[in-house]
Amino acid sequence: MPKNTIIEAKTYTCQYVEREDRLLLTINYQDISNRVDFWITRKFLLKLLPYFFDYMSSVPQAIEKQNNSNGTTSTDTSTFVLTQKEPFLLDSVDLGYMQNGDIKIVFKNTEKNIFCVGALEHILFENLVELITKSVPVVEWGAYNIK
Repeated sequence: MPKNTIIEAKTYTCQYVEREDRLLLTINYQDISNRVDFWITRKFLLKLLPYFFDYMSSVPQAIEKQNNSNGTTSTDTSTFVLTQKEPFLLDSVDLGYMQNGDIKIVFKNTEKNIFCVGALEHILFENLVELITKSVPVVEWGAYNIK
C-alpha cells in the first residue's frame, strides 16, 4: 500500500478550465515541492457545497471581521503556470472544528493517498468557499444560486 502524502495547505487558487469542464483547485502554487492540483467535478462540487454552507452558517455571531484584510492576495499567473503539475481528482473532503474554533479541512485523493490539510479561521474558510463558488460557470453547470 502506498504511503500517505500529507501536505500543509497554506494557499488556495481556483479556476474553471473550460477544456476539462472542471474546476482546478491548486494548493500552495508558489511552493513547487508542496504544490498539489486537484480537479473538482461539477457532480462532486454540488455534493460538497451543502457541507461548506453548513459550516459557514455555524459561524458564531461573536466573531468579528477584523480590519479590512480578508487574507487574500492575487495569484501570480506566471508562477502559477510555471509550477503547474498534473492534477489529481479530488474525491473526498473532510471538515471539522479544531479546539481553537478554526475549521480543519482536508482535501484528498484516496487513489494516490494525497492529503492536503488546512486550518482556517472562519473568515478564511468563507473566503475559500467564495473563491471556489466564484470560479463555477453558473449557467453551464446549472448552479445559479451559489454566487
